[in-house]
Amino acid sequence: MTESSKAYTFGRYFLAGGVVIFAIGQSLLFIVVAPLARSIGLTEVQFGITFSLANISLILAGPYWGRRSDVIGRKPVFIIGLFGSSIGILLMAYTLNLGMQGALATGGLMAMIFASRALYGLTASSIYPSAAGYIADVTAWHERAKGMALIGSANSLGSIVGPAIGGALTFMGVLYPMYAAATISMLGGIATIIWLMEPEQHAQRKASGDKDKPKIKFTDKRLRPYMIMWVNIFLFFISLNFVTAFYIQDQFGITDMARVMRTASVLLVCMAAVITLIQGVLFQFIKISPFVLLRLTAPLFGTGLFTMAFAPNIVVLGLGFAILGGAFACATPGINGSASLAVEPHEQGTAAGYLSASNTSGAIMGPLVGPLLYYYVQPNAPFLIGGTVMAILSIYALTIPAPQQRKTASA
Repeated sequence: MTESSKAYTFGRYFLAGGVVIFAIGQSLLFIVVAPLARSIGLTEVQFGITFSLANISLILAGPYWGRRSDVIGRKPVFIIGLFGSSIGILLMAYTLNLGMQGALATGGLMAMIFASRALYGLTASSIYPSAAGYIADVTAWHERAKGMALIGSANSLGSIVGPAIGGALTFMGVLYPMYAAATISMLGGIATIIWLMEPEQHAQRKASGDKDKPKIKFTDKRLRPYMIMWVNIFLFFISLNFVTAFYIQDQFGITDMARVMRTASVLLVCMAAVITLIQGVLFQFIKISPFVLLRLTAPLFGTGLFTMAFAPNIVVLGLGFAILGGAFACATPGINGSASLAVEPHEQGTAAGYLSASNTSGAIMGPLVGPLLYYYVQPNAPFLIGGTVMAILSIYALTIPAPQQRKTASA
């Protein structure tokens, strides 16, 4: 193995560590922020609307940062994401603290939550496209699913560590997990500056005058099927995350806020543990086509949602989350891996940015759709409707053509 190969191997795992940090911050949104909505005087709908509007920043920023990573490099864009994530989390913690003290009226509280989440979205949205672009830069065609699975497992590991941090530090105070996550993100940014090596492809493009520039647009037919998949998956995933805390309280009679947070943490850990085991262990030793994984995603997701809709107790609800873990284990290497193979090497960051924006499109609608269905239809409506949509999406996935290998596809 050459020195550059060793550096890239180190870089892959280093970037995976950054994605872990990003996922920790994201998971705390559901472990700490969502359960506190009622405590600080916001209704489910007010809370959902505020986050839906703030998440628009993620749609705008994701493709921008992906394109910038194709031009200026993966490393600087990745660094911006880690520092921005830290600042955004700290501002959100400060806002929640003001809300708990009753220092802000409803309008001011919603405005502060919007501002902190928007700042987080505008910066932290650079983490995933730069990491995915880096993986595409340094992996060959036949290794793409394995590389994307590494990023996916890192995201899942962060989803385990986040709830663990949340559950452990809530004994010190409900906002302590957010301070810890912000500190970890800041340290990650500093470490990236010191140790991460930029892939050689960017130096080669600059030396050649950057003749190959990313030409992908939002309407690109190559990415459309994969964007449709992510929009629907994240719409209902975020929907259920925003109502899970309320579901635990209302359906299972758990009213103590610290216990609600710990229960939600355990459910997310069930899901993330499955993803980590499958992506971080199984997929690192067994080669499975991204296209096969793509077609398994929606059926597993729908099964998990229907299981949760009819769960008679917390244990069965946890089983539903575990099945969702299997779906997400297939989704990242399946959807992102197939999309990566469908575009050119110099378009990888831009493509990852648009896929990230597709996730966010669902994330924008999810905080609104979930509470509305929960409050105005019935508590398990987000799960039932989501499962039905996944059944339709399973059929749609059968119509997506498999990407064809090109000579330029190898790293």
